[in-house]
Amino acid sequence: MIAALWALLGTAAAVGLGDLVNRRVVGWLPDDPPRPGRKQHQRPMPLAGVLLLPTLLTLLLLDEALVPALAVAIQAAVGFVDDRRKERGDGLDWRWKALGLGVGCALLGASVVDPIARPAAALLAAAFAFVLTNAVNFLDNTDGVAAALTAAMLLCLGCDPALAAHHLAPVALGLGGAALGFLAWNWPTPRVFLGDAGAYALGATTSWVALSAARVDSGSMWSVAVPLADFAQVVTARVVLAVPPWVGDRRHLTHIAQNLGLPRRAVAPLFATLAVGVWAAARLR
Repeated sequence: MIAALWALLGTAAAVGLGDLVNRRVVGWLPDDPPRPGRKQHQRPMPLAGVLLLPTLLTLLLLDEALVPALAVAIQAAVGFVDDRRKERGDGLDWRWKALGLGVGCALLGASVVDPIARPAAALLAAAFAFVLTNAVNFLDNTDGVAAALTAAMLLCLGCDPALAAHHLAPVALGLGGAALGFLAWNWPTPRVFLGDAGAYALGATTSWVALSAARVDSGSMWSVAVPLADFAQVVTARVVLAVPPWVGDRRHLTHIAQNLGLPRRAVAPLFATLAVGVWAAARLR
């Protein structure tokens, strides 16, 4: 857990310093202005997820995971450009976004499965990374949910008994700690938001850890069941209603929970607890 603690402190410091520079020196971070259908905030909020990169990339590079580090950097860059363009009222063209995310996910798949020896398996791994990365981004719709859920998933993988002796365990714990470090600024009273840059970076990181863990024990995939369930139900609903799947709405499980009366501040803890509960229940079978 030492890696998780240092990653938490390092990320919290990086986000705090980056936010301070953004507010007091030069406004270099994109803002999320208050608009109908967006998160409930009354003033523009800095999208500071890119500040996760120093910790995430350091942990990956220390583990000599060079290709996953490149993939995470690509995903974050795509998200940052999209955040910047959304600040002006439009986003990155969906075709360019899909291309950037596709390249990053192809790298993630190739880092886990040899694409020459097993091309079909590598393609499947890339598709899984694409879905999970977008699933994490989809859940960046309520204060703290994406960061808390990602932290829960990564910490579960780091604590998984099947990975206890594997080099991946401390890396997963460190990455989970980084997500917690961001969460300190994002919940319960958010000072910054993740934005697409942060959500894609966390989604890509979690995808790589989950795919790598599945090579040791396929049961570790239960740790990512919650975002995949939300992704499946919301995309299905949009297709049935003839709505483009990439157009945001309020049909996510987080919105359903709030419509049923759950306080907004309780949503992040609930979904993190669900992720841990599903993983623990699967492991106790």
